[in-house]
Amino acid sequence: MSQSHSRRPRGRPSVGIREAILDATYRLVLERGLTGLTTKEIAAAADASEASIYYHFADKTALIEGVILDAVLEPLRAFAAIFPAETEGRSLRHALTSYARKLTAFWERVLPLLAAVQADAELRDEFASRITELGYGPHRGVRAVADYLTEQQRLGHVRKDVDARQAALSFAGACFLSAYQRHMFGPRRKLPPLDRTLETLVRLIEPSGAEARR
Repeated sequence: MSQSHSRRPRGRPSVGIREAILDATYRLVLERGLTGLTTKEIAAAADASEASIYYHFADKTALIEGVILDAVLEPLRAFAAIFPAETEGRSLRHALTSYARKLTAFWERVLPLLAAVQADAELRDEFASRITELGYGPHRGVRAVADYLTEQQRLGHVRKDVDARQAALSFAGACFLSAYQRHMFGPRRKLPPLDRTLETLVRLIEPSGAEARR
């Protein structure tokens, strides 16, 4: 998680101020990007002091890391944690559609931030190192879906000859492309709707009638 600044001011910021700082940073990055964005502007948008920012975050990299990991990734992590229990007894199509909505929403929120990070070479390198250190990245989402599909194979709901990891990669790729299209071009649709793509994927990996009866 994000580092704390070594030189903390006296006292403790008000409860909820960290979340306000993360929210303000996210909104300002969407509006104007990272270049030239100052802690003074962030503090004003968060109705906080600059000292409060440095109480919680060591530097700009730690602040952006906090926005991505806490404000954007956390809802997806929370959903992934309850996904197995929430989808127990549900159809393959229902489960994958639920996951796809969450994963696509994550990409829609994080892509503008990643684009801003990429525009700053120093920040990009620092952030890449930190994400690698924490073990985060697209592979975790692929692994979560692959684990689900592997369990569905065991239950007989996915064909035995399906490579669960490759199917999960196709699923994750469809979610990413759907979000990327919206990020780059707005709501205008050029790709097939995600729901139809998922229906096709489910038909490809579900066992045939004969195999399902075995």
